[in-house]
Amino acid sequence: MSVILKGVAVIGLILYPFFVGYGLTHGQYIWVSVLLIALGIIRLLSKGNALLWPLTGFAILCGGLSLILKDQAWLKLYPVFMNMGAFIIFTATLIKAPSMIERFARLAEPNLPPEGVQWTRQVTKVWCGFFCINAVISLLTVFFAPMNIWVLYNGFISYVLMGILLLGEFLLRKRQQRLYQVQK
Repeated sequence: MSVILKGVAVIGLILYPFFVGYGLTHGQYIWVSVLLIALGIIRLLSKGNALLWPLTGFAILCGGLSLILKDQAWLKLYPVFMNMGAFIIFTATLIKAPSMIERFARLAEPNLPPEGVQWTRQVTKVWCGFFCINAVISLLTVFFAPMNIWVLYNGFISYVLMGILLLGEFLLRKRQQRLYQVQK
């Protein structure tokens, strides 16, 4: 059941900007607020990685504040909080190793050499910068962009940018590994 709950929460949160766009353009922010709270609770009950709990808390917080304050802006602020939460999580792994990208890299390569550890630490810093920039752009779309631009950026463009960064890091890491092996 835990895997199913995690899957529902992940898919729901990925599609969240589209739910917001639809709900707010039809004056239905209440069901979107309830949905966000429900997704947060599902994620909480699925007992996922404790490192991700701040992101879960932000979902419940934004959905709850939207209902309590009757203010749909909290729904649009959720991606901003997600980016800042990811920034905090990635930064925390720079303070207490292993870095987040090292953790991901070790899934594919458990015996990561010291050069790879250094590389992944630097890439984690790049991700921290990305999350800060993405949070600022998301915040700008909340207050200065029409709903369709908010949905486009937060539901599509930001994911594409994350994918490009992820793919670019993977390709550059493989290149670094080949260069290191040639130098040995």
